Amino acid sequence: MNEPTYLPTRKNNYVIPPNESKSHDLDVIEKAKHASASEIYDGLFQNAFQAMYVENHDGIILKFNKQFCKLFGYSDSEMSKVENEDLFVMDEKPFLRFLDERNKKRIAKGEITGIKKTGKKFPCRISSVIYESEYGDTRTMNTLVDISGDLSARWNF
Repeated sequence: MNEPTYLPTRKNNYVIPPNESKSHDLDVIEKAKHASASEIYDGLFQNAFQAMYVENHDGIILKFNKQFCKLFGYSDSEMSKVENEDLFVMDEKPFLRFLDERNKKRIAKGEITGIKKTGKKFPCRISSVIYESEYGDTRTMNTLVDISGDLSARWNF
């Protein structure tokens, strides 16, 4: 079986588009070396495969990525007006257990029920961590995955 071979990334094995010069590529490498931690974080956050959002201590959504909007079916402008109560079934036992664990340990994961813009409910897996921002504010980073496909696969064996 032929498996792909992956080379470590070095200056001499970058893929360079045919119409670009090596000097342009080296400029990009130099810029990346000097990127700030916040630029790197923002790039990872915005381009993450999973839906992600950050909320403050009061549960107000401060930041979200495009996958988060896509998961729930909202546009960017609509999502900025949405609250947690619009996105999750908050009075279910699994959600309350998840919150209790997160509040005690400052980190938690669980399976909860999400609510799409259309009103359709779906199961999702949430991972969450509470941290302090660089300004000393309490923040929570959350990652969500729609597991409705996983659950249906469990029953179709």
